[in-house]
Amino acid sequence: HTTAPIKKNIGNLTKILGILALIVSASVFVVGTLRGVSPANTFLFAVASAISSIPEGLPIVVTVTLAIAIGKMAKRNAIIRKLPAVETLGTVSAIVSDKTGTLTTNQMTVREIFTESHSITISGSGFKPTGKFIDTYGGDEIKPLDFPELKRLLEVMALCNDAQLRDHVDESGEFWQVHGDPTEGALVVAAMKGNLEKQDYEISHPRVDEIGFDSAHKYMVTFHGIERNAGVLACMKGAPEKVLSMCSATQAGADTRPLTKEKIAEIEEQASNMAKQAYRVLAFAFLETKEMNHDQLKAVIPTGKKLVFLGLAGIIDPPRPEAKQAIVFCKNAGIRIFMATGDHKLTALAIGEELGLSAMDHSKHGIEGVELDDMNDEDLERALQSVGVFARVTPEHKHRIVKALQKMGYIVAVTGDGINDAPAIKASNVGVAMGIAGTDVTKEAADMVLVDDNFASIVNAVEEGRIVYENIKKVVKFLISTNIAEDFIIILAFLLFPLLLEIQDPNEILIFTAIQILWVNLVTDGVLDITLAMEPKEMDVMRNKPRDPDAKIIDREILKNTIYVSICMGIGVLTVYVVYHGMNGEVAIMKAKTMAFVLLSMFQVFNALNCRSRTHSVFKLGFFTNRWLIGSITFSVILQFLTTVLPPLQAMLSTVPLTPLDWVVILLVSSTVWIIEEIRKLVQKRK
Repeated sequence: HTTAPIKKNIGNLTKILGILALIVSASVFVVGTLRGVSPANTFLFAVASAISSIPEGLPIVVTVTLAIAIGKMAKRNAIIRKLPAVETLGTVSAIVSDKTGTLTTNQMTVREIFTESHSITISGSGFKPTGKFIDTYGGDEIKPLDFPELKRLLEVMALCNDAQLRDHVDESGEFWQVHGDPTEGALVVAAMKGNLEKQDYEISHPRVDEIGFDSAHKYMVTFHGIERNAGVLACMKGAPEKVLSMCSATQAGADTRPLTKEKIAEIEEQASNMAKQAYRVLAFAFLETKEMNHDQLKAVIPTGKKLVFLGLAGIIDPPRPEAKQAIVFCKNAGIRIFMATGDHKLTALAIGEELGLSAMDHSKHGIEGVELDDMNDEDLERALQSVGVFARVTPEHKHRIVKALQKMGYIVAVTGDGINDAPAIKASNVGVAMGIAGTDVTKEAADMVLVDDNFASIVNAVEEGRIVYENIKKVVKFLISTNIAEDFIIILAFLLFPLLLEIQDPNEILIFTAIQILWVNLVTDGVLDITLAMEPKEMDVMRNKPRDPDAKIIDREILKNTIYVSICMGIGVLTVYVVYHGMNGEVAIMKAKTMAFVLLSMFQVFNALNCRSRTHSVFKLGFFTNRWLIGSITFSVILQFLTTVLPPLQAMLSTVPLTPLDWVVILLVSSTVWIIEEIRKLVQKRK
């Protein structure tokens, strides 16, 4: 994975601020020496000036903000395994998602069966094994075990299967749960609805070998001993086109008939019609023989047309209701969604249209894996500009799609659950593993694990990633405004005070002490910045396009705004200092410095309200929507008051008591920075 954008941004910002710190501290040391300030004070102030140029709390705030976001994401069913992924999620501009279980409910149900002699609709839903077999044309209920081809079909469904269906009882009552693949579980449920128990047939037909399912060959075969005649039964399920290519006959009642080209065309048309209805279509076949043992049969099946075709099963996996809404959010947020599934192209397109993917890409076309194989990289990039549905794809195809999108400039999040998905997950900017269906290898390679395998959880995580980055920008702006204001005040004080004021002691141009600068940076800002990072999301966070990951954290607009706010703060502090310095006596100088110190801290209190949003007024946001910030503001004001009345703090910070009138002056002057910003936001909104 590439370096997280926030890490690069903070690194670049730190370099700039480091250079600024050296320039400011060197200038302070040189000017202080020329002005006759004592070497000790000049050195301490130069060091303090360097510190004032650097937002010391920023690394802590970034880490805490990311940690808070991890907690929020966990509550929204997204477990972050790698901290930088939190912020990277906010830059995601494309999501390559599986279909089954992520965009759909993964509550598979066999709804239709098609054989040589029957077209059947099965009632019921979910994994509860109760339902009826209804003849599609006559509307009558039938008993499938009374018909040889239907009985054989249910046998193959149950035997060529690794799933188990178990009932459980809890406070809410009885419920059924599939242990294994949900698609296979749906086949077990269909067999049980027809009064065929998987466990009974596994006893009379023990499995002796198998050809496991693989996304490349798209079928599975199991081999079983037959107790009654010592023969071998081969049971196959898989993609219709693959199963048909390995069959030479079809079951019709108790007999078999040759599988003609016309019959193949009829079956393919039926499979296509089922797929158009968003069914996942599986085909089934078998071969029973006493002439070969299972090893010989295993070697022969993949090489020729030996099997007897039984029929098709249409399995419905309805889209998640929340996934459709999440896709709308993605469209508004400028994030493109790509569905990559192993299902039939028509099934994928039907689900994609129901979810709104075709409307998102203005295309009702999809691409199959075999078409991808014939495309060069340029062709694929052109296709990705308009196509959002990919069917019959392998993990290798998914990896290629991810790399092509990245080459086109997208920041890609990709989902996966199988071991073979690990390369695509590692190649992506944000790898997302399934918490329920995912393998340990996939989870280890991923940046994020979905507890509920739900697409909406990815979108929620992207939203949190955007919120994190926006809040970090708010904190950076808040902290930088303090640093610029301090530098502005220090430099102008050194340059102008000897001209404007009657300086009795060169040390009078040191408007702040080193301890006061550290207090503002570490205590006042430190209390406020953490709670500012907890700012709730703004209404338009998912209505903007993904940001450029290479964009600077302080853009030109923020920099201009920060500089003018800092200048306002600086002018306010310097004006108050000059006015109070004009009073007679040494006490006036101490009071002027106290006023400047307290005023700078109070400026930051009001500036924290400004930084809650770049565009929205605090009145629109609501004063109490961030209660943590209001609490920290209250604490900061009380703490600042205590610095002027508690003797230990007075001694440490060189402050003197202030009168109620002084506090009125401080509140009136410091609030100007908030009033000016509110006016700016109002004017900008009207424009």
